[in-house]
Amino acid sequence: MTGFSKAKVALLAFMSAGAAYAQSAPPAGPVTLVPPTAAAPSAAPRGAIEIGTLAELGLDRVGLADIVSEPLAEDVWSASDPEFVKSALARLPRKLDSIALRTLALRLLLPPSLTPRAPESVAISLEPADAAAPEIQPVGDPWLFRARIEALARLGDWTDAARLIDLAPRDKIDPALRRLRVDAMLVAGEIDNACTETQAELSSAPDSHWQKLQVFCQFHAKQTSAAQLGLSLLREQGDEDPAFFWAADLLQGERPLTPNGVQRLDPVVLAMLRLANRAVPDAVLRDGDPTALRFAALMEPQPPTDEEKLTESERADRIRLLQGARIVLAERALALGALAAEDVAKLYLAVDFSGEVKPPQLTQVTADDPRGRAFMYQLARAQTVPTARAEVIARAVDLARADRGAKGPTLQTVALSYADLLAEIAPMPDLIWFAGHALRLSTAAGQGAAARPWIELVEQMSRTNIEAGEIADSLWPVRHLSGGLTPATPQDLRAWQATQPVSGALGQREVVLNTLEALGEPVSAADWLPVLVAGSRAVSDPHPSVAVWNGLAEAARNGRVGDAVALALIAAGDQGLDKLSPLTQARMIQSLMVAGRTTDARALAVEAVLAAGL
Repeated sequence: MTGFSKAKVALLAFMSAGAAYAQSAPPAGPVTLVPPTAAAPSAAPRGAIEIGTLAELGLDRVGLADIVSEPLAEDVWSASDPEFVKSALARLPRKLDSIALRTLALRLLLPPSLTPRAPESVAISLEPADAAAPEIQPVGDPWLFRARIEALARLGDWTDAARLIDLAPRDKIDPALRRLRVDAMLVAGEIDNACTETQAELSSAPDSHWQKLQVFCQFHAKQTSAAQLGLSLLREQGDEDPAFFWAADLLQGERPLTPNGVQRLDPVVLAMLRLANRAVPDAVLRDGDPTALRFAALMEPQPPTDEEKLTESERADRIRLLQGARIVLAERALALGALAAEDVAKLYLAVDFSGEVKPPQLTQVTADDPRGRAFMYQLARAQTVPTARAEVIARAVDLARADRGAKGPTLQTVALSYADLLAEIAPMPDLIWFAGHALRLSTAAGQGAAARPWIELVEQMSRTNIEAGEIADSLWPVRHLSGGLTPATPQDLRAWQATQPVSGALGQREVVLNTLEALGEPVSAADWLPVLVAGSRAVSDPHPSVAVWNGLAEAARNGRVGDAVALALIAAGDQGLDKLSPLTQARMIQSLMVAGRTTDARALAVEAVLAAGL
């Protein structure tokens, strides 16, 4: 997935003969190495080497190694019911605007995973899934490998999905995986490769899916007559796919109405829209599918036509609106991990302010102004003096903290956008005023190593510098939750709470104490007193189903780590971590702690307090 280190990719499909043999059941007796007509020895001397036939290794041994830290073990599903695993993977969320949750999903989906075989007494009824769960065959069917790929594709992580498929032996790739591989090529813009694969598939499996892809490839090759013939054949076959035929009409220069009820589009339809240079429908963008957002953000917006008869001023205003809308789409795709920060930076830098009579002013930029955000990024990038760059970045952080994703991007999205620029600023004593912003930004971007020098600077200077001491106290929850080497003390909590205004008791104080409780930290009644006196807010935020709520705790308690991780992701849903009830946040964090996923639990806790505006 974009945004994560891919330092080393390893194929684990084929283990060494000795390791594979060590994991297989020992033969009942010595095995003959000569043809069956020869007599086999009845016994072997004690300690002699015996050679048996190796069992075939399946796709459950295929995975990406070292692509994420602390991956889950291969036997993560060893105690799980296959039917539950099938159902849970099909119900993983599509929209994870949380680095901690996306990392957790990658740790579940990318490493090799042994297929669960024996059903356990796990009966958790989940809601209907958006995607059809794969049918399970007891032996030989690579359903778990396929389910992992499909989950990655729904997340918009087509890069890793394609890598996993490429690592699999060719004779193990079934038709569903071949379709996913070609879809990944379309998303990546590798049209020629996708069309070559399509021709190969048509010769062996001429179904409607590959026929549609062939029609797209013919339009791409400007073979309009052949494409029209293919469309006629599909219609004669009774194929019912309004979105596909709508996109095909667009490719022929027509202006048909968008089909009713369209909320999601397949990669081939999105590729057709990109070829036709037509915008992705608003209904699809509102649904927030990561793949659709990626396509929309990378497509050049259509400039006003001469037929609209706009004045120069009106034309300039329209172009500014289109640029702003594209930036918003790119930021949303970045938040979901479907687009790289570099792509968003290119859009920021593409906005030209040189011809404007009144360019934006730094102090006048608001959270809901995408072109203002582009101006801030350009201004920060242009600064060569660390203090000057820090002032611009501090403004971007303050806007995101105050807005908390209501009108503009979240702090986490801003952090991902500015991470490279922040990395060029060295922590120095004369930048102690900026240390809090830098610490928040690095931590929100999931870059704990980059945050550590700023933490050390604050802690060292807090002994002699009043400003550093105030920063250290106000950011104690972030420092503590990120490190967690020692339990919180009453003195730490009191020092932090002293920095909080009374009006903040219902927000930041409640979230911080809630996460500390979930992590098993000592929180007393006296610590809760300011919140209780002020009046705790009613819990009305989204909750998971009763089955997921109880199943999450039960799976963690009984050591079924895969079940617990999957259910934690399902509990988060598509609405975003900051939109969850604090009770749901605590349940997720606590269950991950019980399941032994301490790093993931603390990462969620840090995100929760930062999302609360800390």
